[in-house]
Amino acid sequence: MKKFALIAGVLATTTLLIGCAKKMMLDDPTLYDQYLTRSYNQPAGKCFYAVQVAFAERGVDLTKVDTDRGRIVTDRHVIAYYAVPGEVGSLSDRYYIDVSGDKKKCTIKVSKYKAWRGNNEMTWVKPDEVYAQIWEPLFRSFEGHLNDDEEDELADKRSAGSIDDVVKRRTPDLKKIYNKYKENKPGFGGKVTLKFTIDSNGDVADISVESSTTNDSTFDEVIKMAVNTWNFGRIAKGHNTTVTIPFTFSTDEE
Repeated sequence: MKKFALIAGVLATTTLLIGCAKKMMLDDPTLYDQYLTRSYNQPAGKCFYAVQVAFAERGVDLTKVDTDRGRIVTDRHVIAYYAVPGEVGSLSDRYYIDVSGDKKKCTIKVSKYKAWRGNNEMTWVKPDEVYAQIWEPLFRSFEGHLNDDEEDELADKRSAGSIDDVVKRRTPDLKKIYNKYKENKPGFGGKVTLKFTIDSNGDVADISVESSTTNDSTFDEVIKMAVNTWNFGRIAKGHNTTVTIPFTFSTDEE
């Protein structure tokens, strides 16, 4: 776990643990709607990127970045150390964040928040204190990158690595089609090379079979139709990306 200080001093930290402020359960949907949801007049792709950059600046690892669903999950990380009578320890937390919207507006929502006092997972928080000391600064850091022209340029770029990640994750779906198809054609196999364009929303367009060694146009068409449903994740307002990708189907790979 990476460590960073969001709270300065013992007194600022202990206010999260003691006192008579109102409490809310962490499984209460009202908590997330009231304190942990914000909308912006920015493209959803840019908002998604801003969340990633903000956590990276804080040294927080991400355990999940799902561009298809707009989901980001952080690693559990230390946010502060505390001292109360008879106890010294650390506070840590973890975020599950959903980014939704379109090319003009986005919503950043923490859909789940987990917190620990030492190794004991907490079931409630004092939201007003946590908001002022932790959540509000976090959302301000998101907003800082939404207003950063340099980050906007970076968000416009679709990396080869991100494309490769989606292909690797979705290729097993094509293998299932292949396995079903070859039940009636023992020994069937070959390579299907597809050429297609990925737009800024991550959708596939202008897909075609560039070449094939299967000698089966019906199978090639089914594979093309399957890939045509894939989504490679939104980016802010980047140009379309055209790729050519070969898919090999062989009984030797099983």
